Amino acid sequence: MTTEVTSPSITGEALPADQFQLHESEGTLDIERVLDVLNGRLAAYRVRHFVPAAECATLTRNFWDSPHRTPRHGEGADGVEAYILGASHIERSTLDYLTAAEAAREAVDALYAGASDPIARLRDALAGRLDVARAAEHDGRKAGSSKAVCWNNDSREFLLLPHDDLAQLSDPLQADFEVQRIRRVMAVNVYPHVPGGRGQLRLWNVAPDDRTRARLGVRHSGYPYPPELLTDHASLTVPVATGDLCVINGNLVHAVLGGGSAAERGRLLLTCFTGLAGDEFLWWT
Repeated sequence: MTTEVTSPSITGEALPADQFQLHESEGTLDIERVLDVLNGRLAAYRVRHFVPAAECATLTRNFWDSPHRTPRHGEGADGVEAYILGASHIERSTLDYLTAAEAAREAVDALYAGASDPIARLRDALAGRLDVARAAEHDGRKAGSSKAVCWNNDSREFLLLPHDDLAQLSDPLQADFEVQRIRRVMAVNVYPHVPGGRGQLRLWNVAPDDRTRARLGVRHSGYPYPPELLTDHASLTVPVATGDLCVINGNLVHAVLGGGSAAERGRLLLTCFTGLAGDEFLWWT
């Protein structure tokens, strides 16, 4: 159950204090905690050492060796620089996204050569508890299963500024895409490589409403929320490390912290978005 919260700049919903928590386990997946995040009963869940060290090294090597790894030069409003392998639905039409996902499918499969797919392992575990678990679709064409991202410039305070993951599902460019039926996003993140002490996640206990998004000009992107407007909201930090799995309530405002140096870049993330559309568990990238 959520409660209404207000501030001069941000309005929305907050989790009760006993649910705005990070739950952690070591090595073993607690599927009940994943379901708590998926259903909005927990802010975040982290599994330390979910991926063995040898597989982390293989995944990292595969990413940097891939000829399909492409730079994102921070063009447009968000200014985010990164290397990406795989397709992203953000700011694309449904057709363009699904075409990109199809084009990237073999490259994403190759990323997992010599290692298991940890995101697929999580989804398989969830599938045993849910009626339907599948990739989001449109006209028989499937969304991507995962993507890999390495952000640049982690010497800044934020690798990725505060944002929410629900707003982007309202983009008119994807009005025909079934993910727009989803009302709560669970982001799935796996970390093959995290330079020590950098790339941590920060969550704030507020899920912004449309009034806030409209006022801040982020109606269909949820990006970025000015950090200074979040000081009145409770926050927590997820100290991610190499080999970790983390699932978070993506409706809550969250950010990726920087604080490294140019010589220490290299935080590698495997990720996808998930959510419930009725009784169907869907994923996309």
